[in-house]
Amino acid sequence: MTYELKKPEVIKVECPFCGKKAVKAIYYPSMLQASSSQSAAAGRKIKYYRTKEKYEIVSGCSACGKSEKEIQKALKKRSVKDYTKRIEELRKAGLPTEITMRVE
Repeated sequence: MTYELKKPEVIKVECPFCGKKAVKAIYYPSMLQASSSQSAAAGRKIKYYRTKEKYEIVSGCSACGKSEKEIQKALKKRSVKDYTKRIEELRKAGLPTEITMRVE
């Protein structure tokens, strides 16, 4: 069984500060990887798992002049949602936020 590996490619990403596509990044797509383990009693086992897609910032923004580190930090911060905001979104959607059990 052969798999074609997806190669990383250089793309332009939108700057989180000015909104223009002036930031170069290397995009690593999600891919399937295998890991194997072997023992005398159990034989060989192969597990497959999917890696996450990843962006690596290569250059700063040419429009607003922000550095690579600032852009990377802002993108990372934007991708992680605050726990309390997520709870509020669930409450507005009408979903229960606590699990309760009735004991009879």
